[in-house]
Amino acid sequence: MLYPRSFFALQLAFAQRIATRFSLPLTDALRHYTTFAVSLTVEDTWDAFAHAFMHASDPLELTYQVYAEQAANEPIPTPDDTLFRGQPLFGCFYYAVRDTTIINPHFINNDRPGLRPLSHARQSARRDELRRMVLHIRETMPTATIVAGHSWLYNLPAYTRLFPPSYTHTMVENPDGVLNQMVLWYQCYDRFWEVKPAIADELLRRVEQVAHLADLRLCFPYQRFRTRAPIADFYEYYAIDG
Repeated sequence: MLYPRSFFALQLAFAQRIATRFSLPLTDALRHYTTFAVSLTVEDTWDAFAHAFMHASDPLELTYQVYAEQAANEPIPTPDDTLFRGQPLFGCFYYAVRDTTIINPHFINNDRPGLRPLSHARQSARRDELRRMVLHIRETMPTATIVAGHSWLYNLPAYTRLFPPSYTHTMVENPDGVLNQMVLWYQCYDRFWEVKPAIADELLRRVEQVAHLADLRLCFPYQRFRTRAPIADFYEYYAIDG
């Protein structure tokens, strides 16, 4: 399975602090400010899960049992895979298509074991993966005109330097605080979905500093950025001839 128990333990600790600070039912904090509903695939049966959770002798163990039942066959990508969730996979990158014209690139930590995927030593490997991905897009998605990104990873120079300057120079912070999806939570985990202690400690500490529920996104050290550029800039940057 993909997630260890610590994946849920961190989010439970976050929800407990929110519930205490803002006088919320714990299950409401879990539903709206963690990925429990999505990760457990209980969005449509949340009330039943919440009832069982509040009456469980070990709520974390119950959570993991529910996850195990739902995700026993969830695939874990490997560096040699060519598909991930039905999409073409290029090492650490895959993409989604919106409205046949907009490409959304996605990154996963799918490097060889023991390697740091965004380290200086792995920059050439990442650029090669991106070049292969963009070439694939050119060959299979001739209607694509824009590349649009949305991730906390754009905070990291090691990530942004993989892309054309025109793409990363237009970044703007997204003020929307969506915590019930993985977009901000990714930064809290390593490639094996174990908790990163320093970021987790900072996340939990900041709960005590937030004055409003609407500002809970600021508990996360890195915020999300949106960016976009013409796909022609990618063809030029990766030297893909017309």
